[in-house]
Amino acid sequence: MKIKALFVLAVFLFSLVPVLAEENTGVSIEGVSAEGVDPIGIVNPSADEGVSVPRPVAISAKKTVQEREDNAVNIRERREAAMKTFEVRRKATIERLKEKYPEKYRRIEALETNSVKKFMALSRAKQKEFAKLDKAEIQKRLAKVRVKQVKNVDDLKVRKLTKERIQVLRNKYNKAQERYQSAKGNYLAARERYLEAKNSGDKEASIEHAKEILLRSAESIIAHLERVMAKIEENENIAEEKAASLVEKINTQISEVEEIKAKIEAAETAGEIREAARELNQKWKGLRYRIKSFAARGVLARVQGVIHRAEILEKKLESALERMEEAGIGVDVDEEVERFSSFVEDAKEKFEQAKEKLENAHGSTDREEIKALVDEAKELIKQSREDLKSAHETLKEIVKKIRGAGQELNIDQTELVEVEADEDSVEDDFSDEEDE
Repeated sequence: MKIKALFVLAVFLFSLVPVLAEENTGVSIEGVSAEGVDPIGIVNPSADEGVSVPRPVAISAKKTVQEREDNAVNIRERREAAMKTFEVRRKATIERLKEKYPEKYRRIEALETNSVKKFMALSRAKQKEFAKLDKAEIQKRLAKVRVKQVKNVDDLKVRKLTKERIQVLRNKYNKAQERYQSAKGNYLAARERYLEAKNSGDKEASIEHAKEILLRSAESIIAHLERVMAKIEENENIAEEKAASLVEKINTQISEVEEIKAKIEAAETAGEIREAARELNQKWKGLRYRIKSFAARGVLARVQGVIHRAEILEKKLESALERMEEAGIGVDVDEEVERFSSFVEDAKEKFEQAKEKLENAHGSTDREEIKALVDEAKELIKQSREDLKSAHETLKEIVKKIRGAGQELNIDQTELVEVEADEDSVEDDFSDEEDE
């Protein structure tokens, strides 16, 4: 009977082994980082790719009151100049649209002024999509579009964290990672001690080591939740309200695991430990894919950042090509820019679909439904990454073609451009009052 009881206990304990395995969300954005899809910086391409970027002049952090006032005046003047430039380029772009794409031009020429401005801020792929619609439908779709004037990807972040806050959160993640690795090592050691005690028939030692296995398992789950939470908290592409909601959900799960951990600590008999093991194992089964949904949301936000870079680059690319054309430098890369825009738009659509899947997963309590939704979201994220890689390859084709014509593509890093903004990121820079 004693041997049977220990065997049953062992079954429950070792069913928890996946808890201590290095939990991989199955979601990766390798190739979407600065080393992969974005090796030329998207907004900040390198000269090695044939793209020259003017560097801002370094300014001393110590400024007099007069210097700060002068700087404020300069900023206002630059912004006013940028606005005038917007109008000039918008008109020039519309004229080119009329010449090169008369069908597309006819679709927008009857729109209100504000709607035309919004239309011109869209990506080429989105413009192409809208141009197939009738005027009423275009107006309806444009009414939902929000436009933002931006210089770089930081301007599209849905919340801004100080460097100090980001460092605190990264330290929090590192500490959680250390606790996770420690719990993993302690678990393996406790497992060996448990097996030795069980094989030797030492019931008392077996119970003690069984408790240790469970405690280390609970600690690993808690640490894993904490590191996922830290990644969500530091991501500036997750809206404040959404981040707070996810953090609240994660903290609830941590509290529930802490309660089970307290029961484990209080357990004294093999039966009590079996019950605690059963409860922890059941908790993990219900939590495993929920954790993956939290982690995937953080990864998705990072993909969003890359999409933002690509969207801004498209507008800066068009400005650079306009300057080349104004200077009498003719290099026809319209087809390549259209493909670049199409790939980015496809990536964005899959991003939105993945986001919706994860939102549904976060609101579900059904384990199988959560698993299915997370798996679908992971596949969409993978496809979005592939589209971004294709966009980058197309960008390299553009640079190569321009270089082949004996020219260089000069992207102005400090230039303001108008882009479509996410619903929860900014207020529309074009008010309805601008309609004429």
